[in-house]
Amino acid sequence: MIDSNKKHIVLVVEDDADDFFLISRILKTVDFKFKFDIIWVKDGLEAMDYLLRREKWQDPALSPLPSLILLDINMPKKNGLEVLKEIKTHETLKNLITIIFTSSKNELNIVLSYELGANSYIHKSSEIDQLEKKIKLLFSYWLEVAELPSRASDHSS
Repeated sequence: MIDSNKKHIVLVVEDDADDFFLISRILKTVDFKFKFDIIWVKDGLEAMDYLLRREKWQDPALSPLPSLILLDINMPKKNGLEVLKEIKTHETLKNLITIIFTSSKNELNIVLSYELGANSYIHKSSEIDQLEKKIKLLFSYWLEVAELPSRASDHSS
């Protein structure tokens, strides 16, 4: 279980501004037992820049290690499966909770996501009530219920 006294970082890797707005709006309206900040990156390349502290994310204060990553699959520059593979094969990133959160119901994407080490694969519902329910369950499980190994706060490359 992640420490509920610390402020968690949720990294949302999503190229669609409307989807991000909806996700962040839901997160801001739900009363969780923990505090968190949401960081948005708009493609897979920026996600890896954030996680590896490259480009504009070099300052550790701007790129704290996320407690949870919500990762879309269909994105420009580097898709979510490529990002997932890179995260799960990188020594300092491989234990990050990485949730595929996508509109894709493609069976091959589901299989590949788990083969590459995704912690969960969640279909983004187009119905707001269903989407809110999924996000509540997802966050409650990963940030309140699950027992996870502790990890170093630094994640430099």
